[in-house]
Amino acid sequence: MLDVLRRNGPASRAQLVDGTGLSRATISSLTTDLLRRGRVVELPRRPGTGTGTGRPSALLALEPTSEVVLGVDFGHTRVVLVLADAAHEVVGSRVRRYRRPTTWSRRVAIALDAARDLIASNMAVNGSPAPTAVGVGIPGSLPHREDVVATVTTALSSALAAPVRSDNNARLAGLAETVWGAAKGLQNVAYLKLSHGVGGALVLDGRIHTGPRGTAGEFGHVGLDPTGPLCRCSRQGCLEAYVGLERLLSDAGVDTLAALKDAVDAGVPQATDVVTAAGRRIGAVLAAAAGVVDVAHFVLGGELAALGEHLATPVRNVLRNRLLGQAQADLRVELAALGEYAGALGAVATVLREPTAAGELPTAV
Repeated sequence: MLDVLRRNGPASRAQLVDGTGLSRATISSLTTDLLRRGRVVELPRRPGTGTGTGRPSALLALEPTSEVVLGVDFGHTRVVLVLADAAHEVVGSRVRRYRRPTTWSRRVAIALDAARDLIASNMAVNGSPAPTAVGVGIPGSLPHREDVVATVTTALSSALAAPVRSDNNARLAGLAETVWGAAKGLQNVAYLKLSHGVGGALVLDGRIHTGPRGTAGEFGHVGLDPTGPLCRCSRQGCLEAYVGLERLLSDAGVDTLAALKDAVDAGVPQATDVVTAAGRRIGAVLAAAAGVVDVAHFVLGGELAALGEHLATPVRNVLRNRLLGQAQADLRVELAALGEYAGALGAVATVLREPTAAGELPTAV
């Protein structure tokens, strides 16, 4: 029961019955004991959480100060930090910008300065303890990435005196959308991060699926045409080579994403055709993945999500035409809801969803 609350956040007694497989009587008995011992708290009743009779259900959560997790997401030009408690409540955040050529040692120093400020502020305002664990998101396409991961995780662990778990920040963003965002509460989701590059995540049974070599969810390098344009991975015809931000801007004849959005909003044929074609290619790749892993829920994130339904509609249309049976009936294509905080929130979620204790986190991935 505690594990379900740690992984999924506040839940009603009925949701705990479903999540644990325990009987209502057992959940009731455990709840009484855990409330008495101060391990869980009962949150104020919220409208819309009832059973259909109009009376909202009370939600149970872990005692908030029993665990505080820091999430850190290193992007190419900024680092985002969030601090969340055991009840999945975000208690503070920071964003710090830097230039793309900034060294990793300097990026870590900037992150640590922001982290110390955030932690001190939370202690002063909420009386919360220092973080019991740290989650870190690092881009997956870095040269010498293993060395970067080792440098970052060692520095943060030493400076903050807490265990650190890391992952590809695109995968973490996908996980965050299932905990706080557009796919909240869903256990099986395919997430696509559409930006200068294309990354993604497969969340299966509520966990990030990485595969034995850590490459699951790399939708950007699914091949569409072996004679297509050259991709940065040195192969031809990858999805990313067709729908990366720079390629779309060039094909549409505009210089910025804002200009592209203005053009499709205005119905400019060239821009509309480019975005529609991108959506269809994305839909084709996601449909192929759905047929293999049996996923019917999809979230489109990254900077290109700003194109909204101009992009989502052709993706949805292709999926609707290609999915079979119940998957077609269950189809959902959503736009990501968490913006630039997604990676840092996912870093928190991956710590909270780890079944081991915070002090016994496995080696960083």
